[in-house]
Amino acid sequence: MNAFPCVRAAAAALVVSLVAIAGCSSKTSVQGKVTLDGEKVDGGGITLRPSGDGHAVAGEIKDGKYYLDAARGLQPGSYKVEISWNKKTGKLIPSNDPPNKVEETKQAVPRKYNAETQLILDVAGGSNTKDFELTSK
Repeated sequence: MNAFPCVRAAAAALVVSLVAIAGCSSKTSVQGKVTLDGEKVDGGGITLRPSGDGHAVAGEIKDGKYYLDAARGLQPGSYKVEISWNKKTGKLIPSNDPPNKVEETKQAVPRKYNAETQLILDVAGGSNTKDFELTSK
């Protein structure tokens, strides 16, 4: 009895499994909505900082939505989430090019969601969805 066909079949199955696993991780993404006191965050930013080794992944929040994927370096794992939003106040202030003026902005998101964040996001391989409903209190 020849054992080589069994070994070849097992090796082929292993290669297919590894390719499938690699394919899943390369398609890792997370998307969702972000609101502050019920208002869509528009023009904000979201940063995922890995709990262990690795690089932070950042993106923009537009019209209350964000999307991060493997093209930005997202991998499965646990991340601290930082959300910021320099919201326009409606006031014009002097610019660095007088007499021109620019729109004033202020950080609208409390520190508990950015500089002192306790938000954690566990990202699995494949497509993930996570909404963040933030409150200013």
